[in-house]
Amino acid sequence: MTVASLVLAHAGPGSTWQAMVVVAGVVLTGMVLAAGIGWLQVRRPADLVAPLAATAVLASLGVLGHEVVSDGIGWGLPLAVVSLGVLLLGGVAGVELRFPAAVPMGALALLGVSAWLLYAPLTIALHPPPEILPLSDDAELEILAPGEGAEVAAGVVPVTVTVLGGSIGPGGVELSALPEDPEEAGELTIALQELRDDGGAAPQRRLDIEVVGCPVATPCEEVTVEIAVPAGTWQVTVDLNRGDGTPLAPPVRARASFTAVDGG
Repeated sequence: MTVASLVLAHAGPGSTWQAMVVVAGVVLTGMVLAAGIGWLQVRRPADLVAPLAATAVLASLGVLGHEVVSDGIGWGLPLAVVSLGVLLLGGVAGVELRFPAAVPMGALALLGVSAWLLYAPLTIALHPPPEILPLSDDAELEILAPGEGAEVAAGVVPVTVTVLGGSIGPGGVELSALPEDPEEAGELTIALQELRDDGGAAPQRRLDIEVVGCPVATPCEEVTVEIAVPAGTWQVTVDLNRGDGTPLAPPVRARASFTAVDGG
């Protein structure tokens, strides 16, 4: 499991903390409203203990429905941050939180505006739908040939790749025809970059390849494709993307450096 999969989510690992934040945002907003109408007194630090403890308990229940509740992270996070800030102003700084004081009235306006303005960017950044940013989880690529540091004959060089925790399909497939797991029946891409003796940067070229014998219904765990390689020292980079060509996040990638020599 990757760090990114714990932060980003669409009903994935990261959706648990996002669901907790959404519930906390709703509860804390309720606390601010209760303080505003006088049902809750928040004037000193001790007054914060019960509200924050109750928020923590209720937020922990959000994990029970994280696949659905986490969809609200775009508005839940602003609610949680603003409401917590308002309660801390009342409990630590002694600011008046009863309506129609300036702080609670301003907080209501800020809650609405921030939730409305930040919903879309926060949702895309933290909870992207699968069609926007497919997330990789446990897939790993390995280049079996040419091996790291290998010496091969210049010309047509076979590149053999295997994938663990995923599979390789034909590539260029419509999203609707792909499995739900973006790491299954993925599209393989290969790029080649020359490693110069002077250490200068060489452009990386994406190569046209064709994967055959690996339909979406029965994808492959290992494939061999042929690429044209002139004499020189090269680094080959292989990526597994979703089957429609959309890159996975984080990338599922493998690299190997090798030397191609003229046969004559």
